[in-house]
Amino acid sequence: MWMEIDLARAGAEVRAGARGSRGEQTAPHPLGPDLDAEALSRFAAAVRAAAGRGRPLAAGLLDTAQALQRAVLDGGIDPLRARLAEAAGGPLLVRLGLHDPELQAVPWEALCKPGEAMGFWASSPDLLPVRGVATDEPWQPRAVRGALRVLAVAPTGSAGLAVLRGALAERIDAGEVEWLDPIEGPAASVSGLFDRLRREPIPHVLHVLGHGGQQGGAPVLRLADDDGGDETWLPVELLAQQLKASLRGFLRLIVLEACEGARPSAFASAAEVLARAGADAVVAHLWPVKADVARTCSTELYRALAGASRSKGDIAAAMNEARRAVLGAFEGSAEAFSPVVYLRGPDGVLFDFKGRKIAAPAPPPAAKPAARGLDPALARLLGKPFSLLLGDRFRGQRPVLSGFRDKLHKELVKTSVPTSPALPMSALAQRFALHRGVTRLGAEFQKAFRDGAPPPPFIQVLAGLVGPGAHTTLLRHPWLERAIAEQHPGRTIYVIQPGDEGLLILCREAGGEGWEELPSPPAAIDPEREIVLFRPYGGYTPEQVFARPLLTEDDYQLGLRDLDGALPRDLANAILSTLSYRPALLLGMSMVTGHHRLLIHRLYPRGVPRGSLAVLDPEDAERGLWEKGSGLPGKGEGVEVLESPVEDLAEGLGGEDAS
Repeated sequence: MWMEIDLARAGAEVRAGARGSRGEQTAPHPLGPDLDAEALSRFAAAVRAAAGRGRPLAAGLLDTAQALQRAVLDGGIDPLRARLAEAAGGPLLVRLGLHDPELQAVPWEALCKPGEAMGFWASSPDLLPVRGVATDEPWQPRAVRGALRVLAVAPTGSAGLAVLRGALAERIDAGEVEWLDPIEGPAASVSGLFDRLRREPIPHVLHVLGHGGQQGGAPVLRLADDDGGDETWLPVELLAQQLKASLRGFLRLIVLEACEGARPSAFASAAEVLARAGADAVVAHLWPVKADVARTCSTELYRALAGASRSKGDIAAAMNEARRAVLGAFEGSAEAFSPVVYLRGPDGVLFDFKGRKIAAPAPPPAAKPAARGLDPALARLLGKPFSLLLGDRFRGQRPVLSGFRDKLHKELVKTSVPTSPALPMSALAQRFALHRGVTRLGAEFQKAFRDGAPPPPFIQVLAGLVGPGAHTTLLRHPWLERAIAEQHPGRTIYVIQPGDEGLLILCREAGGEGWEELPSPPAAIDPEREIVLFRPYGGYTPEQVFARPLLTEDDYQLGLRDLDGALPRDLANAILSTLSYRPALLLGMSMVTGHHRLLIHRLYPRGVPRGSLAVLDPEDAERGLWEKGSGLPGKGEGVEVLESPVEDLAEGLGGEDAS
């Protein structure tokens, strides 16, 4: 059972008519003068603006969404829908016939059932909205007897790949999805892409990450830049021809995770062009969305589409589940209305999984400890990519911090400022800055930290364990970044920290010897190949240049908030997304230190990733707090704990040389 609603313009007027899968048909009726073409354009712009702010539909906008549903289902369409839904015995597929580019730009999926604040078509359990595509290509579900093969294309780098790979990790580990070697970076040229599409293994799903646009009124997708550094844009129609020639009978779904992949043009949207070429369905975005929203959408889409419990892969039902997840995870954000489905056939079922056999892929060989046996939790974490969060609460750092604290206290006492040596460091520094000035505070910091003390031996051990990705250090000395540069000469390393005049970013190119201060943030990073070291507390740079660190309560409250806001959105998304799915190794952190808790909330707003491990000094007696999740972000889930001084742990990891 299905129903098709045709929406068409007659001048400024918009009309709706419907036909059912049993031959039923209603006469077209106008939506009314309050919902003409101009009003629908305003509605589309308002929903897009709400999505751009990550906000739900405001009351007035929700009223319009409800009025629009009433108008669309008027004229006998709602009774037809009810009869077909009863006959279907389950969710009813509703195909939207949108032949006008302006009507394609309207988020019809945001129509809402009157009387319900969340009764959107986009998340309905009873109605599955898709956008119909006119085509003469035949359609039938494809039998899949093993894992669903996904081929990702990332022309502009691997940041998006890391997010997608993390979103699919659970499906891949279960054997439900096979992650084919992606086409990324320079390999995603026109010739490289077309050559890969001609070769085995042939994917069931093509997932394109990058940027879309229009040239001459026709949709285009950006591929890897040419040798001269000029942008390369591929006409979508040409890509569609290649897909039709190479992947006929296998490719069923294309996911366009690209800016405005569903934006209509004079020659139809990129999504519609690709669906016409033979892909049974195309998922695309009406507007750009944030990386964490895209990741949630992909996670739930593939779970609902290819989960082991599914006997069939229904893209229409899976997309409604994914949009429900976005609405739930992001407080009803209108970003849930950005992803839409273009469907070529009369049914959302793309894959027939009956009788399939899946098996989890063989695990990679476990990392071999360098010396004596490791704690099992630590061995598991080190056996795969992780993010390091190195705090400043370890035994070797305590004398320096205590000396700095004592100096501030004594200086305040000299000037008769009421104070107490028991004050937290940030409160003591705040009082000093207010009474003696920020410049004097910086001078005292330099006296305490500029003596060029050698790094503790465990720093070298940690530097050897750190791999590509995003890592964080709270040390005021540049020990870790120097050690990483020494032990990873073939990798590009970025250091990001607060500076005297905004954000300070230094780069050590792969194979290079020195550090270069960048005039502006890099356009993108590759977390699969490059190392990003985030130094949110600041201090001395890798070249031993002093930059005023965060020390006071105001510094932590204001400075930590401003750091991620100073980064370009794509770069911030790449860093935070990598942190969001890789387990964290937390060393030298304390749950009773306010600015440590604040930083963890900034880095992991939705919770510390599963599989993370906190290494605590037994003297701190904080095991229970970490295991219960007290003070951690998210839903209060705790992390595994290993009690060991950092110095002893490093000795076990690095052998006798680390002692």
